[in-house]
Amino acid sequence: MSDQKQLLKRLYEGPFVTQTIVGINILVFLWLTLIGGSTNISVLVTHGALVPVLVQNGQGLWTIFTSMFIHIGFEHILFNMIALYFIGRLLERMIGHWKFVLIYIFSGLFANLASLALSNPNSISAGASGAIFGIIGVWLMMAEQYREYPALIDMGKQMLLFSVLGLISGLLGTNVNIIAHLGGLVSGFLIAYVIGFPKFGKVPTWKHIGSAILIVLMMIAFCKLAFTS
Repeated sequence: MSDQKQLLKRLYEGPFVTQTIVGINILVFLWLTLIGGSTNISVLVTHGALVPVLVQNGQGLWTIFTSMFIHIGFEHILFNMIALYFIGRLLERMIGHWKFVLIYIFSGLFANLASLALSNPNSISAGASGAIFGIIGVWLMMAEQYREYPALIDMGKQMLLFSVLGLISGLLGTNVNIIAHLGGLVSGFLIAYVIGFPKFGKVPTWKHIGSAILIVLMMIAFCKLAFTS
């Protein structure tokens, strides 16, 4: 095998999705910094942060997606990217690149939809936290479902503690979108049951179907709350 092919193989086998997402977030943060600052409200609103009232008025539906890649201030992106890198790369290696990216994006979208429905309409929200909590939800699912793997149970316990501490800090702190955190956690947990990870074991059919139904019902409820007066 040529050196070029070996390099491509190593890159593909590594957590390139996690690394790519981290890189995109950093590039977006640098761009916002250059054009006016990542804490500048005008910059945030015009470049993809989620403002519920604007979306509900038909402006910026795309921000449900773009706000996942925007961070407000250096501490915000630093904490989120450290968490994503260390939690995400291990999970990506275990479940595969495409399942990982699917869960990450879906959790982020679900978290933002929950925020759109339940947050202050005039609030400004952004960040990868919802998607990161979705990853944590996957770890919790794996610990619950695949109990014959002690390492998964141990990891699940650590992620449970991490999520509890994160939610408590969100309740006690300011400018923390705890609704998005909870939305990401729940959606990651449920979508993991819908997808399943056959190499670790089979997920019962009732969990597949039940999780899918719950996700659909919650999305319908959030859309109704967000877009009907």
